[in-house]
Amino acid sequence: MTHQPVNSPPEMAGNTAAEGLPQDAISAELDVRRALAFRLGTTTRSTLDEAVSLLRGRIVTFADEVFAVEADLTWSDRSFRLEVTHLVDNPPRRAAYSHEVYAHVRAQARVLRKLIAMRRQPEEPSADAAADRPPLPVRPRPIRAPEFTERTGTYVVPTGLASPFPEGNG
Repeated sequence: MTHQPVNSPPEMAGNTAAEGLPQDAISAELDVRRALAFRLGTTTRSTLDEAVSLLRGRIVTFADEVFAVEADLTWSDRSFRLEVTHLVDNPPRRAAYSHEVYAHVRAQARVLRKLIAMRRQPEEPSADAAADRPPLPVRPRPIRAPEFTERTGTYVVPTGLASPFPEGNG
């Protein structure tokens, strides 16, 4: 008898966060969750190596889609694209220690999660989203009392040393 894994895509269909998302985004998010659930002492090296190759493929797929139009990229998007490129182009070596591979998998998972979120964002910010947001609270500006705005008299340092400021002509 075979059981479906917990949080499988059919089970996530009722989840409000997953509604309306393409199947590849849902399965990529599941891969991110699995990778972030790894623990250094209990995850085998072969599992980490498999995760590196799986996440790398997903990152390449999502990055190609998110960064498709060069003209639409902001400065922060271009900076993030460089980070993604560096992560994809520099996988851990075969001789790398397990904790290095573990750190690389976690970095890949965080980058993939951000790429999924970037793809999920609407192309143009809607006016309705700004209208639904509550207004920011208005706080009064702090007003300084006149005695604090200019120096009067000699300031005595608690150590007993005289102040370097000249005495006021009060």
